[in-house]
Amino acid sequence: MTKISNRFYVTALEDGTTLHGNLVADKSLTQGWNGATAVPNWSVAANQPTIHLTLISGSEYVQPALENNGQDLFTWYYNDVAITWAARTDGSKNTNQSFANMFERTSVSVQGISMPAIKIVDNLASSSNVDIDRIKFEGSYVINGSGVSFAVETMIRISSITEGSHLGVINFHNGISDITEKGQTLTLYGQLFSPDGQAATGFTTKWYLNDSQTPTNGTTITPTGGSASYTNAYQVLESEVVDHAIVKCEFYSGDTKIYTAYAAVDDMQDPEFMYIQYNGSNGNAASLRKGETATFHIWMGRRDDPTVVSGYSYKVMLLDGDGDVILASNLTDQIPNVDGNDSPYRPLPISTNQATLGKAYITPTYQTVVEAGKKNLTGIVVATFVQST
Repeated sequence: MTKISNRFYVTALEDGTTLHGNLVADKSLTQGWNGATAVPNWSVAANQPTIHLTLISGSEYVQPALENNGQDLFTWYYNDVAITWAARTDGSKNTNQSFANMFERTSVSVQGISMPAIKIVDNLASSSNVDIDRIKFEGSYVINGSGVSFAVETMIRISSITEGSHLGVINFHNGISDITEKGQTLTLYGQLFSPDGQAATGFTTKWYLNDSQTPTNGTTITPTGGSASYTNAYQVLESEVVDHAIVKCEFYSGDTKIYTAYAAVDDMQDPEFMYIQYNGSNGNAASLRKGETATFHIWMGRRDDPTVVSGYSYKVMLLDGDGDVILASNLTDQIPNVDGNDSPYRPLPISTNQATLGKAYITPTYQTVVEAGKKNLTGIVVATFVQST
């Protein structure tokens, strides 16, 4: 049994209730700058990603506190700046002076519950912005008459497209990337953009689930009950995913690999859950200043119970700010080297400290993030069940 997670979420405990928040996008949150234009062009409606909140209390979908006396009880942030709106209605554009009209306020139905959402309606990539951007949601959930605060964050990967290079993204049919029903099938498809920002043709794809050794070639797929067909597509079955899974898509021109993209799939109905905390705080998105470190603790539990479930081994694959795998050794004393034999994964040690007993851990430093990560470091964690207890 294998589990993988690169999700951004927060977990809060109050009177025995565990909250799991997550930000979900219906299109890839990746954009490039080719020196003249943004790729893909998010000013075009068909390309615009919508990011919405999902919130689970134990195993039940719930709604955050939305408003009181005409005032929002939640806040969206763009790179730590609170997003302000022209009006508190769907379709309203943001009014921030430094990035006005970049976002549109909206909502998305999740399991019949209306959840806050924002749509990116203009390009974030520019000659002065080829870095990681962050979108954060802060809100609260009422338990027994009291509000439990939570925050959840996701990343937008923005990179510089060098001359002659391409950018590939993974999209989901109908924007659905979560599994919520038994027997459900998700359809994913690869989209490749040429250096001038136009949709590329004539490419092929290879797909991997949980970094499986044997890839599946992309094919033309018409999802059940739909009329649209997708080329270079791939399907993930509910039975293939426990908790989280990572899908990797490699784009090829002939026999030459020209881009690799990643996406996460979450089985929201599974009781198993991978918890990630850093420096003792809930969440898995940390920001470091010079001289700082962040220790991440990772363990398997249940959605309604954070008690460590033993019997798992853990490993991590590190990606730099461009999305490339980091294979370098001796990054720090706190980061294990790769397995060897060209494996991109690094085995994680298990804590024997009483306070964090049974939890895997890794401690990246500011210097590692700047040098090896090119200012941004992503960890893809795999938990593998190795023995029963």
